[in-house]
Amino acid sequence: MDHTRPFHIALFIPSLVGGGAERVTINLARGLVAAGVRTDIVVGQADGPFLKDVPPGARLINLKAARTITALGPLCRYLGKERPDGLISALDHANVVALLAAALSRTKTPVVVATHIHLSTASKRQTFWKAWLDRCLQRLTYRWALAVVAVSHGVAEDMAQRFGWPVSDIRVIYNPVIDRELSARAKQAPPHQWLTNAKRPVILALGRLTEQKNFSMLLHAVALLKERSAARLIILGEGEEREKLQQLVAELGLHDIVDMPGFARNPYSYMRCASVVALSSRWEALPTVLIEALACGAPVVATDCPAGPSEVLANGKYGRLVPIGNPSAMAAALLEALGKTSSPPPAESWQPYLIEAATREYLGLFGV
Repeated sequence: MDHTRPFHIALFIPSLVGGGAERVTINLARGLVAAGVRTDIVVGQADGPFLKDVPPGARLINLKAARTITALGPLCRYLGKERPDGLISALDHANVVALLAAALSRTKTPVVVATHIHLSTASKRQTFWKAWLDRCLQRLTYRWALAVVAVSHGVAEDMAQRFGWPVSDIRVIYNPVIDRELSARAKQAPPHQWLTNAKRPVILALGRLTEQKNFSMLLHAVALLKERSAARLIILGEGEEREKLQQLVAELGLHDIVDMPGFARNPYSYMRCASVVALSSRWEALPTVLIEALACGAPVVATDCPAGPSEVLANGKYGRLVPIGNPSAMAAALLEALGKTSSPPPAESWQPYLIEAATREYLGLFGV
């Protein structure tokens, strides 16, 4: 390593679409730049709303690969040319590509791979052969990593069981979620008219419109709630289930109390003004939405899914937990939250997720 130049880290992710791992990558880049680290964000495809959030001082490298696997060759060439001191990869299919690229490029680039999902639960949605192949590739290549990171203790325990490893072989580093800008951005005027009417409560949900997030369950809960509360629901996000969810809104007669305005670049002003933030997921890893909601002072109701919600909410200390896929339980918890005046969550609930803390831990893996 050349100690006369700044330490150089590359962050590899397939794209910058509006998901939790992508937001985390942007936040980690912010932390690295602030720490004086030369930072590249290397994307398979320069696509997604977070492109606008690439921090000043970080360089965006577009590999122009249509699929993550086809980024292997371009990533090898990048490593050979730029010779970063370390590579951090997010998302498991990208992790395999990152480790293969480091091996094939013969650069001896140390690679840290991070898992942002509860693998065993997610694999149940795959075909048998796809799940088997993914597990084999991960178990083989992850042994080449400088460190394997899980974003929560629940994810670490799941990985250890999945790969037959001691849990001590997996490092837990909480995601970099909270920065100094969050408070200022939360205080901006909310862009949605429902949030300026204090007479009617608003339930807020955020995330990719996918099977994982199970917004259909939340819609059924709101339908049950409709007879007992004047609350309205805003769902922020985009994804492949938009049409299905819009059809369900119509079927349940919720068109006048549900709005799905799409992706929001500043969700924090929504969170600050919302009556409650709801998470209805079937599975998670470390749900960023819950952490951000706590930091914005919002009451929270979440499914007790694997993994993350119970960890973030300290088994119900900082918010309400309900069973997965149970609209009645969700409706009851939302009604309770809406009817209770509560103090903002204490700072201890969100301080473990400060960007500076995660940045220090990632740099520590490289001996910096």
